[in-house]
Amino acid sequence: MSKSIDSILYSYAQIFFSNRKWFGAIAMFSTFIVPQIGIMGLGGVMLSNLLAYLLKFDKDKIEAGYYGFNGLLFGASAAYFFEITPFLIFIIILFIIICFFMSAALEHLLANLFNLPGLSLPFIITLYIFFVFTTNYNTIFFKGLNFEDYQFLSFIPDFIKIYLKSFSLILFQSSLISGFILAVAVLLFSRVHFVNSVLAFTFNYFFVNLIFPEVSTDLLILTSFNSILTAFALGGSLVIVSRKSIFLIILSSLMIIVFAGFFSKLLVNYLLPVLVLPFNFVVLSTIYSLKFRKDQTDMVLLYFKPGSPEENYYYHDNRKNRFAKFKFVFPELPIFGEWKISQGVDGKITHKESWKHAWDFVITEGGKEYKTDGMQVEDYYCFDTPVVSPMDGEVARVIDNVDDNKIGEINHKQNWGNTIIIDHGEGLFSSLSHLKLNSIKFDKGDSVKKGEIIAHCGNSGRSPQPHLHFQFQLTDKLGDKTFEFPISHFLEKDDSKFVLKSFDYPEENTFVRNIETHKALKKAFDFQLGDEFIVEYNFNGEEKSEKWEVDVDMLNNVFIQTDNDAKVFLYPREKVFYLTHFIGNKKSALYYFYLSALSVPLGYLDNLEWQDKYPISTTVNSFVKYLSELTLMFAPSLKSYADFKFEKRINGSKSFIIKNHLVNEGRGLYKLFGEEGNGEVEINFDGEIKSFSFKKKNSNITAKIKIKED
Repeated sequence: MSKSIDSILYSYAQIFFSNRKWFGAIAMFSTFIVPQIGIMGLGGVMLSNLLAYLLKFDKDKIEAGYYGFNGLLFGASAAYFFEITPFLIFIIILFIIICFFMSAALEHLLANLFNLPGLSLPFIITLYIFFVFTTNYNTIFFKGLNFEDYQFLSFIPDFIKIYLKSFSLILFQSSLISGFILAVAVLLFSRVHFVNSVLAFTFNYFFVNLIFPEVSTDLLILTSFNSILTAFALGGSLVIVSRKSIFLIILSSLMIIVFAGFFSKLLVNYLLPVLVLPFNFVVLSTIYSLKFRKDQTDMVLLYFKPGSPEENYYYHDNRKNRFAKFKFVFPELPIFGEWKISQGVDGKITHKESWKHAWDFVITEGGKEYKTDGMQVEDYYCFDTPVVSPMDGEVARVIDNVDDNKIGEINHKQNWGNTIIIDHGEGLFSSLSHLKLNSIKFDKGDSVKKGEIIAHCGNSGRSPQPHLHFQFQLTDKLGDKTFEFPISHFLEKDDSKFVLKSFDYPEENTFVRNIETHKALKKAFDFQLGDEFIVEYNFNGEEKSEKWEVDVDMLNNVFIQTDNDAKVFLYPREKVFYLTHFIGNKKSALYYFYLSALSVPLGYLDNLEWQDKYPISTTVNSFVKYLSELTLMFAPSLKSYADFKFEKRINGSKSFIIKNHLVNEGRGLYKLFGEEGNGEVEINFDGEIKSFSFKKKNSNITAKIKIKED
């Protein structure tokens, strides 16, 4: 029963691109300002959803309102345009059934052929068929359009009245009160939607009055509500909100006027209303055309399950900030231990032009690359040091017969010296050169694993002193031009500490090393499908308990869910553990675990530090966030990040401690509303997350985790 009610409420919410049941309840209530329209709209929803259930359509889509909102629009519109009689009710029921099948067919067709939503196109097509069909009956009476102007609202300026009437017409209401209720509901649901509605209406009002010398109120309302719906779609619901959203809103307002004028002239002879036809044409054509751009980084089309415009923005911004640089493979540095980048990308000696995306590695001690006088290759710390494969692959080329040079000498004829080139698939190759004579351990065609020793550093080819040359390229050709490709995860030394770098490029004169996985850390964050945990915690002085379970969704995304409506998604990638995003109950222990362990390198160093970012939606809950969302399309005013580090272990300690300092800060006036928090995670040497804690304003939690016993 509850799911049936949900499907009804979500159907109302869908019309405004909302995913909130409470919004659907308010929208449904607003339709009963004119009871007859409210009843017929509700009947259309219920019949459509019943058909979907009986015919075994996707239950998730039914509950989300995908099959109900077109039936709602048809039922409400029939009551809006026609006098309701018993005979007409019979005809309406028949056409709601037709509208349902039209919705199912068009949704499938547009999704599979063009990857587009059906929007309200099924409703408008069915309504036109209904209009033409009813001309066969003299007993069916057309009411026409009529808006009620209440005397007690006469003080409201005409500009605002038209704005409210535009809102009310979306649900076929003829009351300013309905429009006011819907406008307030939109403001509560999404500040971006509300601002978009005001902008779209204002632009439309200006353009219509500019283009048409004697504009009617009916035309203003018609173009305005189409512009508002289009702004909802293109300004945050189907396109991620950005600074260019205003451009889309202005452009779409002009397009709405053109299409409204065109369809008005085209349909007037058939006595058919224009209604949402311009909205459907503008949105579908715009979304489809944007798919063919070569660069998709601006005006990004929605690529995940939609939420509010703010939620869409925060989710996309989080993925862009944290994972946009991630590639399809995860290469590591081809070294053991700590090395120095003696020449980096676009280096000062040989890394120029087509060969600039490369690195040279050496080892130093006390600022020197060699011991004694450095006149023998054996004096150099890197000489004869193991070199490892940066990724899994197949050996594509081997040169292993070039003598090592004496110090200061160069072999120009065999420029690259002893070299191994590895094919990593997907058209990506790595080349490692200047290796020691006869040190390569693999032959052409052999398979190698990431981190496996493949050779030893030498001084062959164009190499006056021992070093390792490393580059990516797109063929197995010796000395081919380099290809720009980042190292997935590495540690860069900064004074006395190491800083985690992800999908970045080691810089010249920096000291770098790979993450060396620690068994205890790797085990602690190795969450497996079906794992269950019991978390006992104290939240603001109250003792609580929470059950965690590891599960996976249809898209193979692994997540931890709780028994109190919280969920966090995992992204375990080899040597760094990530929590990608959190949804649900923010008073749960899982929420504070998400804050405390947003990302964790799976290798321990006493002085290792890293930084990561949170979406504002998960860390800021105050009125300030809602206020900042009024200007989200112009410039984000808030940001949230945390500095992490491993705390140095005290002698005899049997635990790793991860410290976290969270910062919420703003720009301009929002600087006044900054907030900080501190977290800690304890992992013991047996590979168990023993406890975590987090403290910020009005929140203080300490928790202990234990594996649930069968």
